[in-house]
Order: sequence, then C-alpha cells, then structure tokens
Amino acid sequence: MLDALFLDLLLVLGKVSGSKGFDKYPLVLIHWYDHAGEGGWVEEKDLDEPPIVAKTVGWLVKEDKLRYHVMNTLTDDHGKGGNSEILKGTVIKAKIIKKSF
Repeated sequence: MLDALFLDLLLVLGKVSGSKGFDKYPLVLIHWYDHAGEGGWVEEKDLDEPPIVAKTVGWLVKEDKLRYHVMNTLTDDHGKGGNSEILKGTVIKAKIIKKSF
C-alpha cells in the first residue's frame, strides 16, 4: 500500500495555494486494481484471472479515509473536471509527479 511519507506529503501539499489555484494540487500517478463484473453465466476457471491494473494521472483535489479524487482538468476560474474516484483499498502504488505548477 501507500507508505506514510507519501500520505504526509499529500497532506502538506494539499494546503499550498497558488495564484490561479493550479499549484494548490499535486500532480500524481496512481496505480490501482480495477473492478470487474459479469452479468451473465461464468465458468469458475474464469474467476482465477488476475485483476486489471489501471494507471491514473491527474491532480489530487480531494482525499478522505476511503478514496482519492483525481481530476484530469483544472481551469483558471477554479473549475474541476474529469473526476476519477479511486478507492484506497485498490491502490497498488502512488507517486507525486510534480508538487505544483
């Protein structure tokens, strides 16, 4: 899972503010296990397939006990778009790409 240094760094970086709000959020890369579902009949052998690993890049805008909210778009009027809500229990590893812009 995520190491304590990464989480401490995110807490500090989340409190930094910038002229247009862009440098308020760190740019991150998060590797996580994707969820899957099947609505039809399945073979038991198919249940042994490994989960798909996803990688999300974006600005870490919000974090709580259960999840990260990573946005792919920020605007100069403080708009935020393209939210990826990533459950912390699915995270394999995470990296800060850049602290601010």
